[in-house]
Amino acid sequence: MFRFVQPGLPTELSAISTDDVLRHLRNHLGNFLLDSPICAVYLNRLTEISGHESNETTVRWLRYLLRKYSLLNPFDEQTAQLMIQMGFDLHARQRALAKCQPPQAVAEWLARPREKQQPSARRARLIDALRATPFVPAIAERLLESDVETGVPAGGEWFSLLRMPALLRAPLERMRVRALLLQGDHAAAREAMEQAPDEPDNEYWLNTKAEIAARTGDTDRAAELYRTSLDLDPLQDPVRRRLAEIENPFRPDPATLDAKTEIFLYSWNKCDLLRGTLASLAASRIGGAGVAVLLNGCSDGSRNMVDQINREMFGGRIEIVELPINIGAPAARNWLLATERGRTADHVAFLDDDVEVPENWLESLLTALRDTPGAGVVGAKVLMPGLPRRAQYLYRNVAHASQGLLRLSLDSPHDNRDDGLYDFVRPTASVMGCCHAFTRAALDAVPEFDIRFTPSQMDDIAHDLDLRLKGFEVVYCGLVACVHHQMSGYGRGAKSSLGSQLGVQGNDVKFYYRFMERLGELARLNNAEEISALPPPLPGLERLPCPA
Repeated sequence: MFRFVQPGLPTELSAISTDDVLRHLRNHLGNFLLDSPICAVYLNRLTEISGHESNETTVRWLRYLLRKYSLLNPFDEQTAQLMIQMGFDLHARQRALAKCQPPQAVAEWLARPREKQQPSARRARLIDALRATPFVPAIAERLLESDVETGVPAGGEWFSLLRMPALLRAPLERMRVRALLLQGDHAAAREAMEQAPDEPDNEYWLNTKAEIAARTGDTDRAAELYRTSLDLDPLQDPVRRRLAEIENPFRPDPATLDAKTEIFLYSWNKCDLLRGTLASLAASRIGGAGVAVLLNGCSDGSRNMVDQINREMFGGRIEIVELPINIGAPAARNWLLATERGRTADHVAFLDDDVEVPENWLESLLTALRDTPGAGVVGAKVLMPGLPRRAQYLYRNVAHASQGLLRLSLDSPHDNRDDGLYDFVRPTASVMGCCHAFTRAALDAVPEFDIRFTPSQMDDIAHDLDLRLKGFEVVYCGLVACVHHQMSGYGRGAKSSLGSQLGVQGNDVKFYYRFMERLGELARLNNAEEISALPPPLPGLERLPCPA
């Protein structure tokens, strides 16, 4: 029987056994690098284990997670104290931190939710606080985050104000390097990297240096740094995949556009967003692909707009299907697939009505399909609009499947700022449905999207899992960056109406019962068996490096 568990990773981990928590963690490591909030959730869950359940395996994973958390949070005094208790010599850092804490009023203000503060006003107040207390690293850390969010050159205006021990300044210099990378100023990041204090025992810092080298054309150096990072922690699956991409770069093949391909879109009252999507599509290379747009009961002038775009940008090649009512996303997809063009195409690509695609998106997706044996569907790296670049959705698999509980993995790292680390091609279990392409064989095997998930949400995920259960590969192509302007899918944190929330929960129930008879098969659609059951030996118990 279905068990209702509140959304969120903490409640999800609380609902499963210790062994399943460790399997869940290994699956996550097979998807993404650990970041601070996710690391904390796993740490908190494992520290809840009672004495009779604790064993060498859980203790080693606790130490592994604690080291990661300390690397990511060098200014956390409590973490430093706990690390000392576990045998790490962080006494010097702890003493320095004790002398460099902010005044209580500043500490309370720093702890307030950033979402409730206007970004530029918050940044100005942070600079004032740093001028008053230039020895407090927590203020400088927040300022770097603020610079990235507001687009101000990281640290350029205030970094010279810092007055603190070298032990605490060093990680801030490395954080500034990463901030410049996230801002896309690769030349400045390279210059700052060469001047920053090195930390060869810190895999996060090595990864930052590697990506800067890759972005500035020094791929040999990038590969060397990524290999060194993997020597420190071989459980970094994304690093392994990024290294493979650097050593053997993915090259889209324009000849794939010669295949008979159809591009399908459907829309409901998003005239302006659909206009932008079609303009983006017109600016891309699609060869002789057909294009069809289904207007799902639109009443906002979308038909006139599409007619105009069709004449001006597509030479009349768009086929327009206009329905009197909104039949929902799954049925719209099925309608288009049931047309003669949908039934006879070698490949079918679906685009949402609120995306921007790069020029080579189609040939890239089709090349990934061709080059992956058994591939049935391929999807893009989906980004949020605006800067800094943030991942909205990368890929997912099955995090847990047992009687009563079916949960998918996170769709992107919690720290979703796009630094290029996930620019690779890999197999997975589900990709984002706003920009994906199918083979004919896959659509013949699973010809319909499930209309029980109408009006939207989960039908694309269910279709991907159906393909996996039939033996097809689902492929993520991180070399295609698709910007998605709106998000209504399952598992996102955006505020929504009560009705929308209930709809998501209802789909959660439907999703479980749809796959209830195949939970054992779904449980194998993850990475847990690809990640070692025990973490590697910790480097340098006598000294823990500071992070990038």
